[in-house]
Amino acid sequence: MKSIFAAIILTLILVVSGCAIQQQLPEEKPVEQEPAPVVQQEKPVETPQVVEEQPKEEPKGDDGYNLEALPRDQQLKIKLVRKLLDEARAREENYFFRYSGPGILQTDVWVKGDMMKRAMIRLDEVDKLHPYNMVYLDMSKKTAEAYCETTKSVCPQGHGPFPENYAKWKVKTPKEWIVGLDNDFLWALDNKIADQLYHIVDYSKDGKTTRVYVNDYKGWPARVQIHSGKPADSIIKSSSILEDYNYDDMDIGGVSDDDVTPG
Repeated sequence: MKSIFAAIILTLILVVSGCAIQQQLPEEKPVEQEPAPVVQQEKPVETPQVVEEQPKEEPKGDDGYNLEALPRDQQLKIKLVRKLLDEARAREENYFFRYSGPGILQTDVWVKGDMMKRAMIRLDEVDKLHPYNMVYLDMSKKTAEAYCETTKSVCPQGHGPFPENYAKWKVKTPKEWIVGLDNDFLWALDNKIADQLYHIVDYSKDGKTTRVYVNDYKGWPARVQIHSGKPADSIIKSSSILEDYNYDDMDIGGVSDDDVTPG
């Protein structure tokens, strides 16, 4: 009996001692894992895109034509006339011509640079004592002065200057036409007048056609017509003419400073 009691006591002592030892042991902490290194991905190298330059389109008129789409003979004519007009635009105005236009039957005109002289078919006058037959215009200053030239028997001593109305005596010159018009035209036909070759070209805009007779020698327009409507097969009827400007007997390069200077 004593042995059984001793065994129970021993068992209790061992149990109590085990619990005490277990409480004294430190708790095991979970091992922290180091974060995996971040691998940076390299950005793909961008290949620069090569933008191909698009060819410039030829100018298109109201009819929407493209120069390269026209027949080759028309392309060559248009390029020839463009060259003539560009050269004329860059050249100093220097010519004599007999002009007729809206409201003017005929008048002799001398042009050199910015200076113009107009001769009158019949005498005009400030009053009975002061007739005149010539008007000198400065196109840069937009001024005009009238004179009675001593070449006329009506005023052998000469008279002037008399201030005149610039707008009344100014006529539109061939160069002003081609500077105001661009190279967006269609070739119509070639025509020979008095042994002189002219390239006839048409500008279409706002339901009207401006037909220009371009001198093959220097590129100056010898005639400009404004027509109603558009031409059909390069033919325009005379009944469609709204305005007609003519530069006849043109003498290119023969005008001197004395010709456009009073005195």
